Amino acid sequence: MDYCEFSCDLERISLENKDILTAYLSEIGFESFYEEDNLFKAYIQKDLYSEQVLQSAMDSAKTFIGDIPYSVQLILSQNWNTEWESTFESVEVSDSILIRIPQYKPIKSFKYEIVIKPEMSFGSGTHETTSQILQEMYSIDFSGKTVADCGCGTGILGIFASLLGAKQVFAFDYDDCCVSNTLTNMQLNSVANMEVKLAKLDALYNKKFDVVIANINRNILIENMQFIANAVNTNGLVVLSGFYTEDVADIKMAAEQFGLELQSTKSKNNWTITTFINK
Repeated sequence: MDYCEFSCDLERISLENKDILTAYLSEIGFESFYEEDNLFKAYIQKDLYSEQVLQSAMDSAKTFIGDIPYSVQLILSQNWNTEWESTFESVEVSDSILIRIPQYKPIKSFKYEIVIKPEMSFGSGTHETTSQILQEMYSIDFSGKTVADCGCGTGILGIFASLLGAKQVFAFDYDDCCVSNTLTNMQLNSVANMEVKLAKLDALYNKKFDVVIANINRNILIENMQFIANAVNTNGLVVLSGFYTEDVADIKMAAEQFGLELQSTKSKNNWTITTFINK
């Protein structure tokens, strides 16, 4: 799947204005947000992108954040992996967790090593949301548990759940490239207990899990919180990320409406992870 990449200079916008810009872009279909080399980047599927709609959103946002120069470029799916692999170095998520691409040799000093070959899929471990979830997962007992990896991207979270002892993992994404990439990464990590499906969050309907993990943007989480909450067994956990610290109150309010109780909140560079329990 091809994407359009929006980018602007981080030095031109304050932290508050970045959050406002993210909200406007989310409303028109941008789904992934990233900061790299002092640039703020956002991604939308090419088929959903409209220059006119983006310009209208930026005109509306101008009232709050001023006139911010930006650029948009097409990111072809086949170019993503080549570019990523040319710049990627293995990621040490913690003293126990390493992420590497297949070309890198194993490092025996790490208890868990996850091999990832991204193919236009989010979830390489370099982003704060992914790394924080991986660290949170390390503190959870997955032995014999059933797990849902919602919006699986590369499949990294579901794969790690399996490596941590999960009995069964159900991973899904609405992007067929992500589904294909997850299957590839499962093979690279010798994971055989994951079911992978092309689907959206309503795929959770009528299913129950011990742990539900979702690293998705704020709006999608809030809109689909009922599916997430209803899919968790009693005393099961919901681990959510993909949003800023300022969004925690809204995420918490949506989760509490469906019986979830906030257990912990952690942040890094304003990106936040929340863990809920279904009491």
